[in-house]
This record gives sequence, C-alpha cells and structure tokens, in this order.
Amino acid sequence: MREILTRQRVTTFFTHLLCIIILFVLPELLTSLANPGRPLKLWMYTKTFVFIGVFYANYYGIIERSLDKPRHFLRFFAYNFILILVSLGLIYLIWRFKGHLGGRTPLRNQVAPTEWMYLAKAAGMLSRDLVMLILVIGFAIALRLGDMWIKLDRRRQDLLNTQREEELKNLKSQLNPHFLFNTLNSIYALIAISPDKAQAAVHELSRLLRYVLYDTSATVSLRQEIAFIDNYINLMKLRLNPSIRLNVTLDGGNDENIRIAPLLFITQIENVFKHGIHTTDIPLDISITAHGGQIVCRTSNGLSPSDQQPVTPENPDGGIGLANLRRRLDLIYGNEADLNVSSDNDHYTVTLTINTSATNLITNP
Repeated sequence: MREILTRQRVTTFFTHLLCIIILFVLPELLTSLANPGRPLKLWMYTKTFVFIGVFYANYYGIIERSLDKPRHFLRFFAYNFILILVSLGLIYLIWRFKGHLGGRTPLRNQVAPTEWMYLAKAAGMLSRDLVMLILVIGFAIALRLGDMWIKLDRRRQDLLNTQREEELKNLKSQLNPHFLFNTLNSIYALIAISPDKAQAAVHELSRLLRYVLYDTSATVSLRQEIAFIDNYINLMKLRLNPSIRLNVTLDGGNDENIRIAPLLFITQIENVFKHGIHTTDIPLDISITAHGGQIVCRTSNGLSPSDQQPVTPENPDGGIGLANLRRRLDLIYGNEADLNVSSDNDHYTVTLTINTSATNLITNP
C-alpha cells in the first residue's frame, strides 16, 4: 500500500512539473529560439515561480479548505482575491526592476521611457498576467477536484468490495453447515442399515470436508470441483434405493485451465438427492459439461407432493439453497452466469450456465 501511495505521489509530481514546463517555460524558450536577436528574458522565468506558488497554494491549501462545503465558496474567492493581488504586486516589482535581471537599455537615438509609459505597459502586462493567474487557479481546481473524485471513487469501490466479500462469506458460511447437515443425515440413515457402508461414508465425508475447508480458495480448477461432486455422488449412492435410476455425466472437457468459484454445483446436487429419492418413477439426472468456455450444470428429479415447491414470481428458486446460489452467482459472475429453474407437477429441473471465457472472476473469499 505504501509503495502504491509513493508511486502516486511521484506520478503527480512529474505530471505537475510537465504542465508547468509546457505552460510557463516552453513558450518563452521557443520565442527566444525563434528570434535569435531577442535576448532571453530571465525575469519571465522568475515570474514563473509566482504562478507555481499560486498553483500549489490552491492545490494543497485553498481548494481543500474552501470547497469542501458550499457555504465556503466566498472564502475561496476571498483567499484567491488576496492571492492574486499579492501575485500581481510581485510580478510588477519583478518587471519594474527587470533591468537588473537581463533587461535591455535604450538605444542612443531612443527616447527614454517616461513613468507613464512604464505604467501603461505595466497595465497591459498585468492584465495578461491576471488572465494567466485565473487560468492557473482553474487548472489547480480541475486537478485537485479530479484527484478528490478519484479518491472518493476508489473509497466507494473499496466499500463495495468489502461489502461484497462479507456477503460472499455469509453465503458460504450458510452453505457449509447446510452441506454437512445433509451429509450427516445420509450417514445416520446408513448406520442402521449397513454399518460397513456407514464407515465408508464417514471416510468419504472426511475427504469432502478436507476439500471444503482447506482446498478451496478464490478459484479452483473445474476438474477439482468435478472430482468433489463425483465423491459426493458416490457418498449419496450408499443410501440410494436400488430401484432409483441415477444418470450421471461429468465431463470437464479438455481445457485444464478453466477455473471457477468453488462449491457452485453442490446445492443443485444436494437437492436432487434430498427431493428426488421419494419417487422411483422419475430418474435422477445429473450432468456437468464444459465446452468452448461454457459450463452447464443440469439436474432433474421428481418431487413428492409434500416436497413440491412450485416456481412462482414470488418464489423463483423454490428454496433458500438456490436463492443463495443465485446471489453468489450474481456477486461473482454478474451477467455471465444464469440459473434457470423450472417445475411442473412432478418434475423439477435446474440449469446453471456459466460463461468462463468472458468472465473476470470477482474476489471470492
């Protein structure tokens, strides 16, 4: 963080330096180069320091203290009015005694300038410099307000990111106990039926928990996630009625570089075994495929009358699990992910589509 701030300060300094050279030094230098007989007016460069002083007085002091609230606008104009008067006075003194800083003396046949001629010339010069001072103040305002806007925007973005990360953590913390609860229920049902299967299920559960607790980071490879789903399905098979048909397709494709947020498919798979095992007439279908950067997870199962939750505009997901999943997808992938839920009298189908080829994954805790 400190390196970023130092880099920003150095960038700001050289930006200001470049602007000062372009606005105040370069014009006089080019004029002198274009007119070899014209002497270089060193006093013009001395005057440059006055403009620089006005710029930084506004950039680091007046603007921040006077434009933070609307009622301080008069303070801003008062400070700059005084600053302009002082600056014009300094510029006049520099110009009046410029002969000591490289000015020209009158030629032999020239009439020596009178005091009125000096004053008339001074009035024209100070009018021009007044415009320059106003431009300098305007330039300082533009840069300072631009910097302030960038800082506010960065702070707003940091707050949004923090809020998003906290919400993702909450959603994930809801997911893990839900997953563990359903899995323990399955193992509990196996204990009375087959202790050997229950023992194997506990071992399988330990592998699943290791993945959930230790192997998941911001992103995981699609192959890792599919292996996790495969282990979970094998665990659920231990308590599945032999009369229930289960169709599973897990195809991660040939691209080993596909990475996704972890634990995106488990909610769908859990619902299949939770609601679909109550009827043997409708098979359980689980499919995860990846092709051309697009991942599709489709699940289909039957529902008993007591478990049916019709999909309505008020209940588009049919349950809290899919509602949380939809929120996670929105936070992580935005418009690059779609969760479609459809239901009729006895079929429940969920299709999750993720376009990884066009997605920059948002930080996922």
